[in-house]
Amino acid sequence: MASDVTVVDLGWLSRATVVRVELDVMANVRLMTKANIDAYAKRVAYRMIGGVATVRPFDITVPVDGHWYIAVDTEGLTAARVQAEVTVVA
Repeated sequence: MASDVTVVDLGWLSRATVVRVELDVMANVRLMTKANIDAYAKRVAYRMIGGVATVRPFDITVPVDGHWYIAVDTEGLTAARVQAEVTVVA
């Protein structure tokens, strides 16, 4: 995993829970399961929900009950660093 990646362990979340990510710059925001966050860290194929956050705040809805993680990075974008605040809102 690149050194400029922020990973937040959200723990167990129920389906339809909203996760809000506040960013200081445009960044990639990825909601992933444990298996996918591990694959992402190894730079192999993974699945995620999210994408480039062009609006603030950036909200993502959890699709199914489970243990979830958020990864925030600036890979492929102009900013070198990003500050992110992640909150479970509903």
